[in-house]
Amino acid sequence: MKALLRRRAEVLVLLAVLPVVLLLPGGTPVGVLGLGIVSAAGLALQAAGVVLVFRSNRFVNFAQLQIGAVAGTLFALLVNAQPVFRGVNAVCPPCLERVTPTLLKASYWGSLVVSLLFAVGLSWLLYLLVVRKLERAPRLVLTVASIFLITLLAGVQRALVTVLTTEDQRQFGGMTRPVPPPLDLELQTGSARFVTADFLSVGVAVAALVAVALYLARSRTGTAIRATAENASRAQTLGVDVVRVNSRVWMLVGALSGAAAVLAAMSAPAGDGTAPAGATVLVRILVVVVVARFTSLPMAGLAALAFGVLNAAVQYSIGSTTVLDGTLVLVISGLLLLQRRESSRADRDTSSAYLAGRQVRPVPPELRDVPSVRSLRRSLGTALLVVLVGAPFMLSPSQTSTLATTVIYAVVGMSLLVLTGWAGQVSLGQFGFAAVGGWVAAVSGLPFLPALLLAALAGSIVAVLVGLPALRLQGLTLAVSTLAFASSVLAVLLNPDQLGRYLPDSLARPVLLGVDLDDQRAFYYVTLLFLALTVTGVAGLRRSRTARVLIAARDNEAAAQSFGISLLRARLQAFAVSGFLAALAGALFAYQQGSVAADAYGVEQSLLLFTFTVIGGLGSIAGPLVGFGALAVLTLSTTSPGLLATINGLGGIGLLLLAPGGLAQLGYDLRDGLLRRIARRAGIVVPSLEGPATAEGVAPISPKTGPSGSTAFVPVRYALDRQWATTTAARAAVEARRG
Repeated sequence: MKALLRRRAEVLVLLAVLPVVLLLPGGTPVGVLGLGIVSAAGLALQAAGVVLVFRSNRFVNFAQLQIGAVAGTLFALLVNAQPVFRGVNAVCPPCLERVTPTLLKASYWGSLVVSLLFAVGLSWLLYLLVVRKLERAPRLVLTVASIFLITLLAGVQRALVTVLTTEDQRQFGGMTRPVPPPLDLELQTGSARFVTADFLSVGVAVAALVAVALYLARSRTGTAIRATAENASRAQTLGVDVVRVNSRVWMLVGALSGAAAVLAAMSAPAGDGTAPAGATVLVRILVVVVVARFTSLPMAGLAALAFGVLNAAVQYSIGSTTVLDGTLVLVISGLLLLQRRESSRADRDTSSAYLAGRQVRPVPPELRDVPSVRSLRRSLGTALLVVLVGAPFMLSPSQTSTLATTVIYAVVGMSLLVLTGWAGQVSLGQFGFAAVGGWVAAVSGLPFLPALLLAALAGSIVAVLVGLPALRLQGLTLAVSTLAFASSVLAVLLNPDQLGRYLPDSLARPVLLGVDLDDQRAFYYVTLLFLALTVTGVAGLRRSRTARVLIAARDNEAAAQSFGISLLRARLQAFAVSGFLAALAGALFAYQQGSVAADAYGVEQSLLLFTFTVIGGLGSIAGPLVGFGALAVLTLSTTSPGLLATINGLGGIGLLLLAPGGLAQLGYDLRDGLLRRIARRAGIVVPSLEGPATAEGVAPISPKTGPSGSTAFVPVRYALDRQWATTTAARAAVEARRG
């Protein structure tokens, strides 16, 4: 009873589903409610997996769907492509002269078991190779790693299709089509028809959830899992093998995700890795998990049931679920705000400073006038300028258009640098602000430049409105709410049944200063100009008081507030600037695409932009530029979606493990190493190159001769406004207050 009272808000949300279903126009037949229960089965299995990961490792596993998607693809390929029978025929033709119905049934159920075991093993490997390696990192970093796993596992799906099918089968297609079970069960209720796969889905979901709940509640392993989730270090001192316990958790996660995907493959086509598992479905799973407070399996099951029934009833009554999808951000944000006070300290340990890496120092003043350094800087700048300006002359029009798209993405990356890299506000739905900008530019009917300005201002306003409730959330909860925002924007703003009806069918590129922007080369140069303006503006902002305030608050909120800094005002400024840049990019993207289509502004795009911004680095202005430069090279050099996904996933995870600051951090480390060699050859003493960099680009130590004549190092102290500051956060806070 006490547990129920503690979850009164969530219980009220679930109870509100019943009157909504009853009050829908036209009524809801029993058969439609049954279809909702069937859809809730898979939702409950996937939500249970997310809950288990959060309880054991304290992060949100965005790769939950994709783990099962690989198993679903394997199941469909084993049944449709029949690689086992082909292999037997190749080795021993007389051994299998005819495939009998009995063999087909045995192959079907054997394929199902193999696929489930594959999901279990895959999930276990992901824990050992990725999650365990990052267990000492902030929880947010593991969440980012799970986003990279989505693209990596999509590459695994593509590899399975290539390995398990022949060239003729791939050319013919249909190897991932539905594979209904060899059982003939059917029930017709009004307009609803239920088949064997539906009965299996509900039965397996109920049995799995009950079994997992009993296992966690009554077994010794369940007790160890709960102890590890509460305090892993203390559990380890009491003799609990934390690695073994977490391995079992991830095996359960793989089984749940694999079961959901295999059951879905019985009635719907399995994916082939061309597109990762739908982010819209992921948002619905997150709604269920938020209702369950990320920890309760029974509440997750009830929430999945309520959401599945509500979704089916709304689809039957209204003919679309866009209204329901549009309210998801309100439900998620509202519940997260109510749950915020009870969040633990471990849940709040999600600082994005880890992703920013070491702050970049400028070239030391002692070396700026050295001829070799000046020559090197001029050479690199000239080479970069030649590549950017001359690229369209080396590429085809379609490739130039792709390059322009990447340049626009880089503008969104700069907005993420401000919001996530400096302010520490993690946004996984940044392309939602771009969608706002594209919609405003399209419906305004204004000329090109005024339309861009109006779109950017609208994005800034919307970002501030989103930021007001989001500022009460941090880390993982903010990431979840911003992802829901991107999904809701698509459902309301770009849907033809809602505000999308006001969008024109096409958006023509204008003639600007006598230049026809229909030419791909001309439009590329326009996007490059806007990127240059964006970089200039962000660089100026970095030298301002605003950026120093944001970084100080990101690193240490208490220290920043003790110096009189208003966190609310500073972070709302970050949201405003970030929304302005993202909406500007979204308007440019609309003109580049020639329309404002929902699939072009999908939630998957938000995740893609976030991952490549992290790959580039959130510690410097060069980070997003390097990240999307890498995206441009990959996109232009390969046409294989599987290879691109694999490189993205492996590269992102590798950087999180080795260099959290991204490719830019690696580049600056190489630069510092080269400068160090130049300084030594020239006999120039450069203290800042011998010690670690700080946020302001100077070494935090200074030489001081000790009593024995040796060189000791003591912290540098700064007297600003008669106050001493020895830490990066405190020093930045003092300087920010002084302006």
